[in-house]
Amino acid sequence: MRGKTKRSHILIFSALIAILSVLSSVSHGAVEPWAGRRAFHKLPDSGFRPRLGTYHYSFKFNGLNIGTGQVVLDQKGDLFEIRFSARTSPTIDRFYKVRFSGGNITRADSLLPVRTRILSRVRSMNKDTAIHFRDDGTITSVRTESEKGEPLENKVKEIEASDFTMDPLSVVHLIREIDWKPGMEQHVQIFSGRSRYESHFICTGEEVVDIGGQKRKAWEIVQQAIKLDDDGSETEAEKKERDLNIYLSADSARDVLKIDSRRIMGHFLVQLEGFEPAAAGSAGQG
Repeated sequence: MRGKTKRSHILIFSALIAILSVLSSVSHGAVEPWAGRRAFHKLPDSGFRPRLGTYHYSFKFNGLNIGTGQVVLDQKGDLFEIRFSARTSPTIDRFYKVRFSGGNITRADSLLPVRTRILSRVRSMNKDTAIHFRDDGTITSVRTESEKGEPLENKVKEIEASDFTMDPLSVVHLIREIDWKPGMEQHVQIFSGRSRYESHFICTGEEVVDIGGQKRKAWEIVQQAIKLDDDGSETEAEKKERDLNIYLSADSARDVLKIDSRRIMGHFLVQLEGFEPAAAGSAGQG
């Protein structure tokens, strides 16, 4: 029972992570060494600031509309705030109900994450993951799982991050900081609250993406992720399921327009459907 739930959980969560997405290194070239989280993180493009407001996305699986999601990006003082939610459609709910929500706080000047929380419900399985980043480089996660008819599971994990490490939500800021060019490669480490990964990205070129009848130029960025704490039990097919093609608008907005993912179960597509700018006078608008 839990095996099937976990597999479908990973499928949808990977797409959600991709929306909020994706990782890169801390500079346009090699990663610069730094000591702990107190060291200053040099931004790839310190003049860039993302559009604040609400981004609306659709989820499709083998061409079928299966759900929707939204990402709200705000800035309060020197902190970026992300709030997100995603849900399966009423039709899918009849036999496989899925809900995601959560948020993240990241420092705007250095892009160092402060804290993240991700909640999910897949059928009768509920998960709550909280991740806290300390200034000394220590990262702590608390994961709670509950399912009807089974005992509550509560797990705490603490790691020491010697390299620049982000979480699945804070990476949205970093990828949009990059002024991508064909052939550019970037990498970063990510901690999901359970496992550690190193994600590699390469910009393969420029494509044209249709968003609501509007043609927008986009950089195609291919992601491949390596599980750093792999115990050898993962199959090659499972490793490939982390691969994604991300399409980032090749303009000043640098919006995540589309995520294309081929899975064993089929073709998974996430696409931007619309954007609502934050109200005039909101913090961080300029």
